[in-house]
Amino acid sequence: MIKYHKLFVSSLIISCLASCASQETPRDVDTVSSGKIKTLTPPKIIKSDVNGLSIRYAQMSMGYDATCNPNRSFSSELNDCNELPESVKTLATNHCDQSGQKAVFMGNKTNFIQMTVSKFTCQDKD
Repeated sequence: MIKYHKLFVSSLIISCLASCASQETPRDVDTVSSGKIKTLTPPKIIKSDVNGLSIRYAQMSMGYDATCNPNRSFSSELNDCNELPESVKTLATNHCDQSGQKAVFMGNKTNFIQMTVSKFTCQDKD
């Protein structure tokens, strides 16, 4: 009985960890579309260091692509469903430019008050 209990607990932990992993593929900020999205509040950097940053903002998008979840991509190759407002892209690019690096978009999530949090890393320019 203890053996099955340990197996169940182990399976539960692995499932929880796997579901928290990001499904998105990183890509350069310059390649992320800004066509149908605007911010309702000015973007604010909530966490930053030389390796990257997180930006919080309320967003408004015009139109909706039924094949895309606005916070996760269904594409296994590229998170092309996500869009970024120009002001957010500018903040991320300027932050990484200070250390001579490029900004890479890692994806979006939503916080507890339903504001978008975009995560970026700073990587060496190719």
